[in-house]
Amino acid sequence: MRTILNKVFLLLFLPFSLCAQENDFQTWTSVSASKKLIKKTDLFVKQGVRFRENSSLKSKLFTDLRIKRKYNKHLFYAVGYRYSNDWDKQLDLSQRNRFYADIYFRDKYKKRFLVSMRARWQTQGDVQGYSSVLRHKSALAYNIKKTKLEPSIAVEYFLYLESKLIEKMRYTLGLAHPIAKKLDAEIAYRIQQEFYANNPETLFIFEGKLSYDL
Repeated sequence: MRTILNKVFLLLFLPFSLCAQENDFQTWTSVSASKKLIKKTDLFVKQGVRFRENSSLKSKLFTDLRIKRKYNKHLFYAVGYRYSNDWDKQLDLSQRNRFYADIYFRDKYKKRFLVSMRARWQTQGDVQGYSSVLRHKSALAYNIKKTKLEPSIAVEYFLYLESKLIEKMRYTLGLAHPIAKKLDAEIAYRIQQEFYANNPETLFIFEGKLSYDL
């Protein structure tokens, strides 16, 4: 009888142990500014910092530069570069470079809905090597009538070209509101899930962003 109970116990709990996950609450913050360079072309600069281990330890400090150009009413494209300092759980520091290219599509639906999609190719790494990822983000925003509040939802997947697998997903709820004429603020709650790892991480993220149009 004890042998049977042990087998039942293993069948019930072994899958959970094999799929053990690590959870963490993180805080991501950023400040960005944009400036029109020439007609239909804008420069964006972003400075960001992220905290991990229940938002108690710094995990990333980055600077991002991006040039975005309008092709027509609905299509935009961009190229960018990001330099970051990354700290692991042992607080060992590494510097990483990221190069990326984006294509954006956006369209309004019944005046108050804004549908947007972004496809991104990026390669990221350091002196030890680089890896390439295809990212696709779909978002839906809604402007609440008689207010400047704009709630939004978004889903993004990360397709790693080496493995040809979707190894990461992000789900985001956001709320944006202008603070001044050229200054906007946004807060968001995000869940990020990792797949196909020995100890896949699930991150619960609070994000705060300020953006200024020069």
